[in-house]
Amino acid sequence: MVKFSIVVPIYNVYNYLEDCLESLKNQSYENFEVILVNDGSPDDSQKIIDKYVSLDKRFKGYKKKNGGLSDARNYGVTKTTGDYLLFVDSDDTVNKDLLFKLNEEIEQNGEADIIKFGLSQVNINNEEIQKSKLFEFHGKIGEKIFEEMITDSFFVTAVLYAYRRKFWIQNKFTYANGRIHEDFGLTPYVVIKAKNVSSIDFIGYNYYIRDNSIMTSNSKEKLKKKNEDCLYHFDTLLKWINEDDNVSFESKKVFRSYIANALIVRCKDLDNELLNDYLNELKIRKISKYLIDNTLMRKCKKIVFKIFPKLYIKYFLK
Repeated sequence: MVKFSIVVPIYNVYNYLEDCLESLKNQSYENFEVILVNDGSPDDSQKIIDKYVSLDKRFKGYKKKNGGLSDARNYGVTKTTGDYLLFVDSDDTVNKDLLFKLNEEIEQNGEADIIKFGLSQVNINNEEIQKSKLFEFHGKIGEKIFEEMITDSFFVTAVLYAYRRKFWIQNKFTYANGRIHEDFGLTPYVVIKAKNVSSIDFIGYNYYIRDNSIMTSNSKEKLKKKNEDCLYHFDTLLKWINEDDNVSFESKKVFRSYIANALIVRCKDLDNELLNDYLNELKIRKISKYLIDNTLMRKCKKIVFKIFPKLYIKYFLK
């Protein structure tokens, strides 16, 4: 039985793909499969895919029409057979002991629905820019640990977790096709639905920041697209959490406050024209009503954002 299934969506990454696949091939724990999904890539990435598939039976290659990262991930999941799922972006790398550490956690503390590990954000010179917050806990309920985990700025990043495949499939989790910020549109809900969450104190993933990527581009067109998709994800997450009778009232409040804050934080990246349109969308959704106000400071900030949103952005979003 395969222990770990690693889904790697591939599109236009010829220059980086081999480094990614080498980091997977050289894992110190060997019971895994790698699902390589060629998402209609126009470059020569398929040559690299063919090389690894021919040399290592753990690598399995698939081709599909271009549908974007979410579609490729969703497709890849349907081809997996392992106990746990991981998502790896094809221009990133992983620590050689990542799967070993994850398996060690499972053997010592039992199966968890999700297992969080650490991430290092690096530039193209392999210099660390930032890293995720590290936790170490075992067998916590997602609702109980949610408020603590969101203190990690990389909390929503899909590649930061190993997911029990049975848990993923039973809940019919899928990424929203055609949308960016797809991690924000799903990860918070995955975490709060989990009945058993563990986290290991280990940096297992190297997340590369490259110029002109989808997520680093800040052209007006791209920013507008990011705004639209984040609003779409908010609406979807809000619907899911409101209709879920298995999540407690208090946990729903924390969840709604988190996704509302996530929208507000986007304001600091917008020029005046985009900001006015975006704030209007937040006003339509009455975003401020979802913010938790259980302290004096939070009450004040909530009032300021509701009445003077641009003042809030100037003084509270730095």
